[in-house]
Amino acid sequence: MLNRRTVLKSLAAGAGAGLLSQPFGMTRAFAADHAALKINVPGNTLGVHVPYMAAINEILPELGEPAAAWERVPKLQTITQSILSGQTEVGAGDAISTLRAVEAGADLKIIGNAFMHTSLVFVVNGDKVDTLKDLEKDDVTIAVNSKGDFTHVMVVGPATQAGVDMDKVNVIKMGGSGNRFRALLAGKVDGVPLHFDQAAELATQGNFKVLIEPAKVYEAFLGEVWIVSGNWLEVPENRARAKALLTATTMAFRKANADAGWYADMYRKYGTKESMQTASDEEIEVVRQALGVDIGTWPNDMNHRMGVYEQLLPVYEAAGAIKGSVDLNKVVDTSLIDEVLAELG
Repeated sequence: MLNRRTVLKSLAAGAGAGLLSQPFGMTRAFAADHAALKINVPGNTLGVHVPYMAAINEILPELGEPAAAWERVPKLQTITQSILSGQTEVGAGDAISTLRAVEAGADLKIIGNAFMHTSLVFVVNGDKVDTLKDLEKDDVTIAVNSKGDFTHVMVVGPATQAGVDMDKVNVIKMGGSGNRFRALLAGKVDGVPLHFDQAAELATQGNFKVLIEPAKVYEAFLGEVWIVSGNWLEVPENRARAKALLTATTMAFRKANADAGWYADMYRKYGTKESMQTASDEEIEVVRQALGVDIGTWPNDMNHRMGVYEQLLPVYEAAGAIKGSVDLNKVVDTSLIDEVLAELG
């Protein structure tokens, strides 16, 4: 199902497509007696999440690590807080709330991307909202995962550019894209961030339309990132476990980009929507092409670079999500992914 154009794009997406011809058992450099990583992930697994879910469940054991012990947490801010409290070791969380916590004195590290960019789009009830300026109406309410996180910033940036006074917009918090989907469908709210495959499903059920596509607004946009505490990462054994996680994630990205059949199998196995478990190869391939090729959510080199944060920091500050005082060198750790890429090619 892969045409030549797709293969070439996949190979060109990162330094390193040499892994694609090698089996997952190519390296067992990690100790087999490590404890399972305790990981918090968001409440739903949709198309964009499939590779990292496969990484923590399927690929880690191929590296000599136990499959991760993971738990679903609806709110992204709660994932960050769970790491601060020591309730979990790793989070597939939100870069913005992490940066904000570090500004407040927290010892957190962002070590890689669970996925790059975002499959989220901002969907509205077309009967009440026609343009972004309509968000200022008194009878219009929008829901985001948490105020100040990336689901909020993805709306604030483009809306502000369009002349919207965000102080006039009614914004409520609602964790979980599935919850927001149902709330918009039921008319309880008028605009929400949803994954594009959810938006496509919603469009068949009423007058709903996409107002914002972050992938078309931002050159790079951070979705979910791998977060750990600084103290935890200083322990050599934990550092090795974190490196194994990034290796598995990178391998999963490359596998998703190159192998339609593998992605389809993982999509059906880990997708939380009932329709995902019975989707046809053709339906899943539309999702894979959109995410992997059009949006580029799974870079072959993970694209965990300081430059991405330097570009987005002013955006986050302008949206009021952070103060802008954070020292990126203290929170964004690229050393592990550098080692992973050097080993994988």
